[in-house]
Amino acid sequence: MRAALAVGSSVLVIGALAGCSSSDDEMVGGMAECTLEVVGDAAEEYAATLGEGANDYEIENVECADGWAVTSGILGDGSGQGAPTAFIFEAEGQFWVPRSQEDACGTYEDGSYPSDAAIPEELYEIGCLT
Repeated sequence: MRAALAVGSSVLVIGALAGCSSSDDEMVGGMAECTLEVVGDAAEEYAATLGEGANDYEIENVECADGWAVTSGILGDGSGQGAPTAFIFEAEGQFWVPRSQEDACGTYEDGSYPSDAAIPEELYEIGCLT
């Protein structure tokens, strides 16, 4: 099953799978499963929609909290070179929906957790300060 997300005038399709648990198998909001495989699939699909040449995403880690996930990996062109990159996702039911840093991270001032951030504080550093 897949979900469609409108992005501007185009539609972004992100893979969907069931159950939202953290690394310690605790349910954290909705039904989206928080595993390297599941969130990684969504991250790879999202990366494929990015600009020309920057669509190969080699995921290394996923961290989840309270219905949010942040992936860490290398974004490149498939040549073995790339840049460390983090993607932020929010669970909506059984789907992982990509969120921009602007939407998730709040107003950056001094590196401390902003009061207007949507992303949970435990994911702020890895998702917003990278």
